[in-house]
Amino acid sequence: MQEQIKNLFHDIAEIPLFYIESGSRLWGIASPDSDFDVRGFHLQSKQQYFDFKKHRDIIEVMQGDFDFVSYDIDKMFGLLLKSNPTVFEWIRANIVYFNELPDWTTFQRDVIANFDFKALFHHYISLAKGHINLMETGRNFNYKVVFYCIRGLLSAELATQQIIPALLIDDLFKQFVKDNEVLKIAKNSLERKKQQTEKEEVVMGERHKILTAITDFANQLQNKAPESSNNRHKLESILTEYSFNIKTKFYE
Repeated sequence: MQEQIKNLFHDIAEIPLFYIESGSRLWGIASPDSDFDVRGFHLQSKQQYFDFKKHRDIIEVMQGDFDFVSYDIDKMFGLLLKSNPTVFEWIRANIVYFNELPDWTTFQRDVIANFDFKALFHHYISLAKGHINLMETGRNFNYKVVFYCIRGLLSAELATQQIIPALLIDDLFKQFVKDNEVLKIAKNSLERKKQQTEKEEVVMGERHKILTAITDFANQLQNKAPESSNNRHKLESILTEYSFNIKTKFYE
């Protein structure tokens, strides 16, 4: 995978910095035909950075089961400053394919310590609602949608307690002392999801039970949003200093 990432940058000016596996493989719920969702960020070339013209801040490549998305560092850090939960998962990922960043562990720790649980909650509850809508309309009621929805609900519940949700689904389960109905459905269905193709539909006889449990749990979470918990000025200082150090290193 590292060579594949390097090859992508062979004929372009941008500089690769950090790439991880995202999505179902990172969460431990991949199906036999799951894509490789490679995510991360890059640095514009020195010429691009000092150019007066604005250059595209994202690189996207889709080759078979290789799904690649890279943000430039300014876009990436702008999202981190807003406590964007998607890129927050990227910097916490334990499946790392490429890392050219200095003192990464310290930076990672400092960002995690200053992230906003309110942003996490709203992201995950919104993610779950989107998948509930897919199931309610009957457009898409497969095991992938069910698990993405349940993962969102469980992560939102942990955010209300100011606990960072684990990325790996088995570890996420362990963060709950007691089983609830949604957790039971997730555990009972996990192996079926892993063994089926991505688009395998949930059998009709199970749909009502699953949707009712998921919807009830989402409704219970509605009024449990936590207060904003981070120090935005501290996070901005961390990101500014780290960005300066990276650009100094590569542009000197």
